[in-house]
Amino acid sequence: MQLGGEPRLPLPAGVLDRMTDALEHRGPDDRGTYEAPGVALGVRRLSIVDVAGGHQPVASEDGFVWAVQNGELYNHETLRAELAASGHRFRSRCDTEIIPHLYEQQGPRFPERLRGKFGLALWDGRGRRLVLARDRLGVKPLYLARVEGLLLFASELKSLLASGLLSDELDYEALEAYLTLGFFPGPLSPLAQVRKLGPGELLLAGPEGVAQERYWHYPLPAPDSPRRSQHEYAEGLLAELEEAVRLRLMSDVPLGAMLSGGLDSSLIVALMARNMSEPVKTFSVGFAEDGDSNELADARLVASSFGTDHHELELSYLGDTVSLPELAWALDEPLADLSALGFLALSGLAAEHVTVALAGQGADELLAGYKKYQAARLVTLLDPVPRSVRRAGAAALGGSKRFGRAARTLAAGDPATRLLAMSGQLDGPLRGALLRGPLASSDGDRLRRSIAGLTEGLVDDPLPATLYLDGRLSLVDDLLQYFDRASMARSLEVRVPFLDHKVVEYCARIPADLKIRGLRTKHLLKEAARGLLPDQIVDKRKIGFFRGATRAWMSAQVEGAIGEYLLTPDARCAEFLDPGVLRRLIEAHASGRDRSHTQLLLAVLMLEVWLTTFLPRATASATHTPRADVVRVPA
Repeated sequence: MQLGGEPRLPLPAGVLDRMTDALEHRGPDDRGTYEAPGVALGVRRLSIVDVAGGHQPVASEDGFVWAVQNGELYNHETLRAELAASGHRFRSRCDTEIIPHLYEQQGPRFPERLRGKFGLALWDGRGRRLVLARDRLGVKPLYLARVEGLLLFASELKSLLASGLLSDELDYEALEAYLTLGFFPGPLSPLAQVRKLGPGELLLAGPEGVAQERYWHYPLPAPDSPRRSQHEYAEGLLAELEEAVRLRLMSDVPLGAMLSGGLDSSLIVALMARNMSEPVKTFSVGFAEDGDSNELADARLVASSFGTDHHELELSYLGDTVSLPELAWALDEPLADLSALGFLALSGLAAEHVTVALAGQGADELLAGYKKYQAARLVTLLDPVPRSVRRAGAAALGGSKRFGRAARTLAAGDPATRLLAMSGQLDGPLRGALLRGPLASSDGDRLRRSIAGLTEGLVDDPLPATLYLDGRLSLVDDLLQYFDRASMARSLEVRVPFLDHKVVEYCARIPADLKIRGLRTKHLLKEAARGLLPDQIVDKRKIGFFRGATRAWMSAQVEGAIGEYLLTPDARCAEFLDPGVLRRLIEAHASGRDRSHTQLLLAVLMLEVWLTTFLPRATASATHTPRADVVRVPA
């Protein structure tokens, strides 16, 4: 969009096409562009609803309001009937077509009425206003950049870079956050000129300027009062989740489910099976080196229990070639989470058979499925112990490599410090030794202050507070980041019923002691699933997808990728990381002396691969020749 000045076609010839076609994987079935004085919109479409008639961009009846969307609106039929009753006319059954009409009816806060996942853009030609919106949970991405009097936006960084209008200058504050957490917390991105629109946020741009506002807030923990029984909470959770599943069965193309063999995905398959007239198509992937953590046998048990049409794939991260440049290109920004590797393979398997799949992502962050939540609960259980005794215990553990993280968690006095104690990869001494150049002046406290800024109104009850912060941070910029990019890299639309905003709001009202009972994770979800799933699936221990193999995978890369990318004289990371310290960390990991920095080494490796393969490839796309079939509306 053009910011200020006499309205004109805002982009040079060919730029919109390059940006649009950089996203072909997100929509290989169709493409559309619209250019008019002040605005340029481009979209790629993965056809799911009204395959033949759902071309984008879509317009209002008079042609003044135009919209594009990457996503899905699960309540579009209800809204369409409401709008039709008010006199609006539609040309298709496509969910995106309701957007311009809903804007005309509701104004710029129309996303409040949407139930789904989306990154969308709407142009009001009369008011010369642009509305950008991202769904409430951030399932779909939306990047922003202001440059040369323009507001650029896209679903991926590679699209913005394809414009040729952006610098590839790095954001060093963001890099420090990435090295600490293993992901880029919004609104930060790897690039200095680029920011992320946050979940549940709107951006309004027009003659009056540019402004961002929230139309939805991630719910603060607020247990019901009076408290209901465990049975009532379990019934309510199952009812909310089943409605979310039913809504996500909307499709005119083949549909299936990602089935890990764990509790969350198995429950989604169970609810799909009782709401579908044909067998559910299920897809599973495992790694041979995972040993007891390989869940393919459990996935087969669930598939057999529900009579699914089951497909599986077993890989070896030693025997099968893993292209780190391909992974970095798919992920779009650096990410230190090897779950992405498995999910990319799983998405490829599913895409051979279906266009849409449901998955169980999000349950762990809502209902306390990780070990660190046991630690947070333990802090609560220790609350009656005098603080002087707790501080003494933390000090006694603090010098131990094995128990240092537990000590820092126990000693933390606020939610932000506790989260970094649980999840951070850079403690004070290591930060001082490793960081150099533009990162050397860091006091190590900027990220903590940023996280603390998210805690307004949050009561420091350790488990609910940790769940809340993870919902605002790692859920969005780690799990959903790789989840969206890996599936879209294979042109597969994956839906997440646990992250329906109604389910999320319900989970915020569940008391913490029902999420973890004693130290039993996801207690309430297990009780809700009892009788629907085999007891073996309900009662099994939590197995993170590919997480158990991270150290072994990293060790296998010492002679390969790590040496190739990190131990070379011209490594890009040497600009801001001390090569000698980095080499010592790698050698300690390879020898087995100290493998406590596995996640940090993975973060550095993925960052170096991104810097040396992704950035050159993305910026090179800016030189492609323009298409000859562009429709441009003259001034």
